[in-house]
Amino acid sequence: MNVLVTGATGFIGSHLCRELLQRGHRVFGLSRSGRAENLGTVLDHEGFHLLRGGLQDMDVVRNIIKDDAIKTCFHLAARLPQPDSSDPALSFDINARGTLSLLQAAYHGGVDRFIYSSSIDVYSEPPAYLPVDEEHPLQPSTVYGVGKLAGELCCRLYHGAMNVAVLRYSIVYGRGQESGRAISRFIEQALKDRPITVYGDGTQTNDFVCVGDVVQANLLALERGRPGTYNIGSGEEISVMGLAKLVARLTGSRWKPVLTGQETNRPFRFALDITRAREALGYSPRSLEKGLLERIGELLGEHRSHRLSCSSS
Repeated sequence: MNVLVTGATGFIGSHLCRELLQRGHRVFGLSRSGRAENLGTVLDHEGFHLLRGGLQDMDVVRNIIKDDAIKTCFHLAARLPQPDSSDPALSFDINARGTLSLLQAAYHGGVDRFIYSSSIDVYSEPPAYLPVDEEHPLQPSTVYGVGKLAGELCCRLYHGAMNVAVLRYSIVYGRGQESGRAISRFIEQALKDRPITVYGDGTQTNDFVCVGDVVQANLLALERGRPGTYNIGSGEEISVMGLAKLVARLTGSRWKPVLTGQETNRPFRFALDITRAREALGYSPRSLEKGLLERIGELLGEHRSHRLSCSSS
């Protein structure tokens, strides 16, 4: 099957492209930045085609869908939260209007399935109740969340014309993630024999999901063909201090986690209900501990490779 992946060079998109190729699909990846570091050997795969363009370049998108007979569109491209941005309208325009334009192009191009990557940022903060299911009040508090919710509403306009699935991701971690995020930072600090630093008072909780499980959810949405809106997380609630202690134990760190006194942007409890995805899609995420062990192993391997390259130079 010919599939289009927007945001193909991003953190999640690159993992998805790799798995789609392994399953025999022809993948057309769209990237505004064109930065392909995350793709690695995917670039050399005969079934992969990297195309440069943004969601505003709709002539490019329409031609891709038509000329390459795209049957499924995975829409991951988005302008991520920009805390120092002086132009929030640009984020909204890319995330909301860009999604609508892509849906329109997909509809006219005969796309069968449209799988939209949304976020828990569409829910109210703090949540009205726990665990948060798909019927929870939608009251985003950021421009990013508003844009994602607008994209979801646009998806609803096309649900009768295409098989549309909306996937609301919790906090994703894994290879290729920015180093400043909590899990990446905690593991890096532990492996460098430094104290693990925790923002806030450490009691705030969240749901952390491995990028491999997010990819699994996308593939299940493709294979099962069950339209609807689904929470995609681990289904485990853990405090940030509990996460830091777990990372310390799994890495054998000699340091106890320490509070920095720095504020956190999510000073509340959050737990995700993934029952609908389990029952309708057959989604089955790995445990947080297993996911962390896998990520620690990956980073250990990267550190060893770095030391070897430095010693041989």
